Amino acid sequence: MTERAMTCACGKRTRRSARGGVLAVAALLVLAACAAEPEGDSERFVAFPLESETIDLAETDLTLPLTSPLEISAVRERVGEGQVFENIYRFHSVKGYIRTSRVVFGHFSDNVSNELRQASDFERFAGELSVPPGGKLDVGRVYRFENGDPHTLGFYTLAAAEPYHRSCFVARVGYRLVDYASVKREPDSVDTVVEALLCGRLPARSVLLDFLATVKAVENRESYRRELSKRPIGTI
Repeated sequence: MTERAMTCACGKRTRRSARGGVLAVAALLVLAACAAEPEGDSERFVAFPLESETIDLAETDLTLPLTSPLEISAVRERVGEGQVFENIYRFHSVKGYIRTSRVVFGHFSDNVSNELRQASDFERFAGELSVPPGGKLDVGRVYRFENGDPHTLGFYTLAAAEPYHRSCFVARVGYRLVDYASVKREPDSVDTVVEALLCGRLPARSVLLDFLATVKAVENRESYRRELSKRPIGTI
């Protein structure tokens, strides 16, 4: 896991009200160490950080559950250094996870944006992932992720983890979801990073790309709860 340079202290979910005015400049977490051997339940090969906690869908930082084409089985949250809030999603009937990392009232460091701009960095990132018991991924052609927003940076690929997982989707995308007039940013700075490793019987690539294109921050918690209650899919 890469070293991070932060400008503020670690917090807990119960301290979210203290986020205001915090400027966090963070380097991105690497997911290479997130995969581990199954422990009893074959669907559970993601090794969640020990300091993470299970949260309700209504407590997620992003609106992913509203547009998820996959049924979510669990979400855990970890508050990292520099007030980086990480949500890790698992899904029913699909191996893998989606991990979101978000800096509130700040942005990630320039190093993160530089990595998100380089196809070679993404290829290295994808090549270090693995899906037990098949081992490392056989990474296919790398494509730039586009959603019409010039501040969005990232790539995706289709891959395989033989002999059991012939269909995998890997993505690593950075977004600028909130602009604060009081926070000085570089043109390519991002405040949110979404990383995906999904294997199995997946929706069409276009569906997964549309899903990633609709990533938004939760702005009104009560409204978000109401919208979640109407969703037939995406609920645990």
